[in-house]
Amino acid sequence: MVASLSPSSMATWRQCPKRFFFEKILRIETETSEPAVCGSFVHLVLEHLMGRPGDERTIDTARCIATEVWPAFIADPDSRFGELELDAPAVKVFKRRAWEGISGYFRIEDPSRIEVVATEEEIRADLDGAPVYGIIDRVDQSADGLIVSDYKSGKAPAWEDEREEKLGQLRTYAAMLEANGRHVTELRLLFVSPQLAAGAKLERCESEASAALTRLADALPGRAPQALLRAVMDIETAHRRAREASAPATSRQAADAAADASAAVAGDALGGGGDIKALLLDAFAARRKAFFARRTANAAQPTTVSLVVQDADLDRARAEASGIWAAATACYEAWDFPGQTGTLCDWCPFASQCEAFLAWDAAGRPPASSGT
Repeated sequence: MVASLSPSSMATWRQCPKRFFFEKILRIETETSEPAVCGSFVHLVLEHLMGRPGDERTIDTARCIATEVWPAFIADPDSRFGELELDAPAVKVFKRRAWEGISGYFRIEDPSRIEVVATEEEIRADLDGAPVYGIIDRVDQSADGLIVSDYKSGKAPAWEDEREEKLGQLRTYAAMLEANGRHVTELRLLFVSPQLAAGAKLERCESEASAALTRLADALPGRAPQALLRAVMDIETAHRRAREASAPATSRQAADAAADASAAVAGDALGGGGDIKALLLDAFAARRKAFFARRTANAAQPTTVSLVVQDADLDRARAEASGIWAAATACYEAWDFPGQTGTLCDWCPFASQCEAFLAWDAAGRPPASSGT
């Protein structure tokens, strides 16, 4: 079993115990990504910036720090920058994206007015029997107590359940500080560069949309690509019109039915019947995902999500840590970590090694069980 939990490993457990097994027990290393490495560089620069006296925390200072730490960062194996194998033009893009994240921080708050207690603070605590270890991005002092701040390069939560999930890590930090006799009054998630994750998702979605059209073209050799794209766009039009013409409660079902009917007509017209209909619907769905990913990327702006800490938040964090520790220990002793199937499986690096996912996928992906 692991020596201790961390807020990030607890988040992994909540997502899927099987992934926790692969990552934390077997310690299988996964491929890194450019947004992840870029986010690490942004964190590093902000850590150095907030370690300076208040009057030195300017955007010009941040630029100088970025220049100073860059050579050591790219040479450090732990940064995993070398694994990206970027050519010179890609490095320029990386630097530009990183600077967008660093400068984005200054759109959230005035760093000169922050009373910093610590950056990258290591902390350990026992939370109702669960040993927990973590590194807090930043601890600030306010008039009423401590503020736990965490830099994020992902997108800000759009829904309440997302917000609660992302605040869970900070609740654990607050409970750990309280266990060490330090009173926490507020939690703050600083989304300094949401455009990094949003841009990466857009690239993935656009790549899949292109691949879906290619699969359609391969199934209909000799057909003009413009004609195939037009057929997919006709499905999009049918879907939109049906949604606009229906009552809000039934608009989604009506739109999906219209898209299905339009794809059936187009599939017959193209001479492929049901098989071509399925490919048309795949292309439609992929283009739709790319549309929403593009809209999200265009709207991504630095922002803050905060929470005033209540006793209930601390109780919740302690109970959750204790529950996860007990459950993970039991799974370890039985050497059986169950998989939780759901939409996130498509992004899991261990999907091909997970029996639960393979069985779920082979069964045609029935709805995931409740709570997943």
